Amino acid sequence: MSIYRLLSEDQSPKLLSEKITGVGTALAWSPCGRRLAVGDRLGGIMDYSITIYDGETGAVLHNRRSHGVAVAAVCWVDGDCAWQDPAWSQMLPPLLSVPSAPSNMFAEPREDAPSFPTKFTLLASADEGGHVVMAVGGTFPVQAQDLPGIRPIALQLSRDCRCLAVLGCTPSLEPSSAATSSVSSGSEGDLTVLILDVRKLAIRRRELSQCAALVERLAGVASYAQQAVDTLANVWRSAASTFSNKLKAFFDCLQAYSGGPDTDVHSELLFTLCTGNPSDALHAFLTRQTTPQQLSRIEKGLMQAIEYVNLVTCTRLQVAVQHLLAIIQDLKACSGTQRFKSIGLDNGLLCQLDTQTLSFASMTEHLLLDCSKARCFVRTLFQLLLFQAQKLTESTEGTPSNRPDSKAISSADIDDFVAAVRERRSLELEEVTRRIGKAQATDEESLVTQLATLTAAAEGLGTQLCAAMARHSQVLVEQRLRLAPPWQSLRPEHRPEVRPELARSGASPRGMARPVVHMAWEDREVKEDSDQALAETLPEQLRLFWCDGAEGGAQLCFARLRIEVRARGAPIQPELAMARLKADAAGAGHFLLCRGYDATRVAVLLQDAQQMTTRVCLLDLEAVPFRTDPPVMLTELTEQDAVRQSAPLPESYWCASAMRVMSQRGVCSVYSWRARRLLTLDMDADEDDMDDD
Repeated sequence: MSIYRLLSEDQSPKLLSEKITGVGTALAWSPCGRRLAVGDRLGGIMDYSITIYDGETGAVLHNRRSHGVAVAAVCWVDGDCAWQDPAWSQMLPPLLSVPSAPSNMFAEPREDAPSFPTKFTLLASADEGGHVVMAVGGTFPVQAQDLPGIRPIALQLSRDCRCLAVLGCTPSLEPSSAATSSVSSGSEGDLTVLILDVRKLAIRRRELSQCAALVERLAGVASYAQQAVDTLANVWRSAASTFSNKLKAFFDCLQAYSGGPDTDVHSELLFTLCTGNPSDALHAFLTRQTTPQQLSRIEKGLMQAIEYVNLVTCTRLQVAVQHLLAIIQDLKACSGTQRFKSIGLDNGLLCQLDTQTLSFASMTEHLLLDCSKARCFVRTLFQLLLFQAQKLTESTEGTPSNRPDSKAISSADIDDFVAAVRERRSLELEEVTRRIGKAQATDEESLVTQLATLTAAAEGLGTQLCAAMARHSQVLVEQRLRLAPPWQSLRPEHRPEVRPELARSGASPRGMARPVVHMAWEDREVKEDSDQALAETLPEQLRLFWCDGAEGGAQLCFARLRIEVRARGAPIQPELAMARLKADAAGAGHFLLCRGYDATRVAVLLQDAQQMTTRVCLLDLEAVPFRTDPPVMLTELTEQDAVRQSAPLPESYWCASAMRVMSQRGVCSVYSWRARRLLTLDMDADEDDMDDD
């Protein structure tokens, strides 16, 4: 999938991202127009996700795996609620970027704090299995619900976030490319519209916005700490493995020259330290397995790794702990109110998070103490080895060499070294390695395991919110629609000649096998802080448009579903009004595609079989005669109904397969499957300029 920007007429479209990884199945732009949500499959059979891309660069901003099958539809709406960063975020030290290696640990750092949206938006997504997820900002799920027995193909969330419309088909009634749209039972239709009551999202949008921002910030800081610990662990393992390999060579020499079964490396070091002369095993190791230069390099690498661990622990991990504790305290303050309890914010889990964060902070303090001991041990050990190596080199070659300064080792360091050797402590600095932890270890107390536990507990907050919000959702209305693809209305001689087998067989080209139903909620003015009105008084109206195949020509069908959202549990009596339009009495006009342009107009793709032309028209909804009582009369389209009409499109757009509109930009794009071209029209241009557009 690629993203293009439409520039001026004298310039070609600029490619913003050459390629987005994954197989896109559904997409939606954010209300601000800067982010793109794509439901895709990233390689694996069960690896389905919602990915948020930067609309300018194509960079991946966020990825979450909330679906087990392919994502069928997404929509992104503005929740009309803002959230400001807490005051403590400006008072705490910033989260700095983690240096990748000790060589650049003193380079000028940059702030690496994750960015969080300050405006409350809701991204709804549905997969082919009927699993519907709604996420704040597109990144933090707050509600998940399963709709058994339906395969969604589109969904639309109302602007006030009270109702969610899901359009889908049941497995036994999936639309087909047959020549008729009739069904066996009069109570069933080809497609089903479900209206879900999600008013809790509207009533508690401020609490959800604040809670989602804090929990997402908590997860972001935990992810930052996880990255710091992983980088720290990689640097330490690299330095420690080099030292460990050199010690293995010492162990081999010890086994070859051992004087008895009780002789070990600790005894050899004590013997050398007390007598001032190396043992046979140490002599063989220093003369055959290593050189003073190699020992100096290993010592330098270890000391740099210890300094790196100290730097990352003090300036990154402990700062992250301060951010985590501040976020948890904010969440604990919120959890004391009934409003936040109603959305699933649990104080017990927050206390558990607080305890785990304090435990992680204590572990960083112990790591600093272990590094301090390791620094003294390494310095004393290598001074001892280098002294003996330089002594052997001087006696063998007869050339003076620079011996280590004995004043560099204090008596306290020597005492600590002797005590550590007598206690048979690990020479490979296992204390530091165990404190940092291993990637696969789950049964030991370390930074890695403690942070993994903390991250899992943070994810549990989101799971609790989803479970609590799902309990407040219910199906209000289930309405079935009977329709047929508009392709069936075209006569064989009017179908494109590029593939004659299509005309003979009646099969439709890609994108026109079934009618496309467009859903839109009517805009409503809701006063601020009117939770009671949101809960019980204001009605909702859902508009549906589609082009329906018929013998006399493809018709344009309208449906207006009015729902009186009442108190929870009260019976709902939906009111359905229908309208049908035909292009002309002769049957030469066909409606192929339609999209809702704005609150009062609909954009349609009109085909004239006599003149062999295709135009884009804007129809005024106020002029459409809706009827609530059957039968619905078929009304002929007049020139007064067409508010705007474009010039004839090129011949390759005779059977276009897709159309999209954006009233904010005043554009309409039509895609031709025959020529594989996209045509964009300026809908706000003067009628005299339509030929040029």
